[in-house]
Amino acid sequence: MKRLIAFFVVLFLPLYAIAAEKQHIKTSEDQECFDCHTAETDLWNSGKHGLMSVKCVVCHGSTDKNFHAKPDINRCRACHWEKVADVEKKLYPKERKCTLCHTLHSVKSKFHSDGGK
Repeated sequence: MKRLIAFFVVLFLPLYAIAAEKQHIKTSEDQECFDCHTAETDLWNSGKHGLMSVKCVVCHGSTDKNFHAKPDINRCRACHWEKVADVEKKLYPKERKCTLCHTLHSVKSKFHSDGGK
């Protein structure tokens, strides 16, 4: 019986985590990301992507149906397809995370002394 329970936990826990990850609190249409996420928005806006007017929804999607709290690298493919293809060649699927090489929201390189500039 314990094995059966463990089997179902292992089988369905990742599905629950995926479903829970996509949820965002209900927001009004006139509400902006920076209303609640000021520090993240300031960090983003001071980096290369923010300075080029790339908005939160490009990575995270809207707060309703297609929200991604932790976007995967496929969200980067439209602009950075060569880098994404390189990552796909070198890493296993579970390792393919932007934060492996970049800082959150500033998206600076963790490996270059110049901060990825």
